[in-house]
Amino acid sequence: MPIDGLQVVMFTHQDAAVWADLALILWAAGLRVSAAWTVLTERDRVGEGNYVQGTVLLVLRKRVGNAVGFLDDINADIKPEVEQQLAAMLALDDEDDPNFGDSDYQLAAYAAALRVMTQYGRIEDLDIERELTRPRNRGEKSVIQQAIENAVQIASHFLIPRTLHADPNTRADVWRDLTAEERFYVKGLDVESHGELRQGVYQEFARGFGLRDYTALLGSAAANEARLKTASEFKGALLGGAGFGGSLLRHCLFAILKTREDENAESGKAWLRHEIAAAGRGDYWAQRRTILVLLDYIAKLPTGQMPHWKEDAYWAQVLAGVVRNDRV
Repeated sequence: MPIDGLQVVMFTHQDAAVWADLALILWAAGLRVSAAWTVLTERDRVGEGNYVQGTVLLVLRKRVGNAVGFLDDINADIKPEVEQQLAAMLALDDEDDPNFGDSDYQLAAYAAALRVMTQYGRIEDLDIERELTRPRNRGEKSVIQQAIENAVQIASHFLIPRTLHADPNTRADVWRDLTAEERFYVKGLDVESHGELRQGVYQEFARGFGLRDYTALLGSAAANEARLKTASEFKGALLGGAGFGGSLLRHCLFAILKTREDENAESGKAWLRHEIAAAGRGDYWAQRRTILVLLDYIAKLPTGQMPHWKEDAYWAQVLAGVVRNDRV
């Protein structure tokens, strides 16, 4: 291929190991990724299984030179590259009728990582030919795969649900303070509200947020019917301790349950007032803004799309009103 030539590769896969192999193949061919974009290839779910709905188009050019890249520098460069790619897609997307799903943004993050890595002729002392041909043990990850998985984590933390709060600054502040488990749950509700019910989406979220086990949070794990538990479905389970059970969001969900059971928001408010500090989640008054953001988020869930949330969303709205008007 001439220096000013280009090739376009269409690629779809959600496994970071496969993307790592693609990166090695491009390196071996002397090519670099100069641009990438995602196109919709499947709109509706058909049949059974977890389907990928997007395809990435990679624009490849001949790599000139033999610059050496170092992993620390590459990992540092991947973060702004991923964020720039996702920001461009978000700017193009229709907020009311989004064209890009989370799987599309994940594929874009993979492509952004490849754009950074393939500009180098060599990465430290990595032997490309050997990496392509050597057998791998189960669970073994190459340095390339680790860098690509890092891109997915960057994307997961960057993509804040717009419905979390109308004000982008408040949205960013609250998102920054949430734990990984809380972010997983909030993102899960967000994709479900858009009709996304593939179990694979939750698997990717778990990988992106670094969660080892999330199955206790699921109300259904069936293919194309996956969803999170509601406040009422949790009941008193998974309450307290480390992880999601001790999080502010879990206490908000239990407060919604208390409000619904007693048909009185004072019960839910009393729980939040007394138990948040006892659980080591800080002072109720200091956390009230975050509590209100979480309660409002649940209250505004589209119950037409998510009928199992109808009662809990209503009582979340009632509880939010009482917390909002609470005074010392």
